[in-house]
Amino acid sequence: MPDRVIVEVDEDLSDLIPGFLTHKRADVATIVDANARRDYAEIGRIAHRIKGEGTSYGFELMTEMGRSLEQAATMRDDAAVATLARQLLNYMDRVEIVFQPSRD
Repeated sequence: MPDRVIVEVDEDLSDLIPGFLTHKRADVATIVDANARRDYAEIGRIAHRIKGEGTSYGFELMTEMGRSLEQAATMRDDAAVATLARQLLNYMDRVEIVFQPSRD
């Protein structure tokens, strides 16, 4: 298996993480479809959401990828969008979540 990416997440989010990752995979599929249609507005909207949600759930790298996707959509760079979408899926395939006790 490829190198795992360890992500520490607050245990209070443990019930939300599987659904979150499922939705992000669906978002990537939508980005790929939108890229085929050259719908940069849709790509930008989804990328902006990924950028905002990533860190909220403890996935800082996902936030960075969302930021890069948003920039690629602004530049109308089909190749960059496709590459970043693949990288985001690869990241989610390799992520290993370690739940940490709440810091409250």
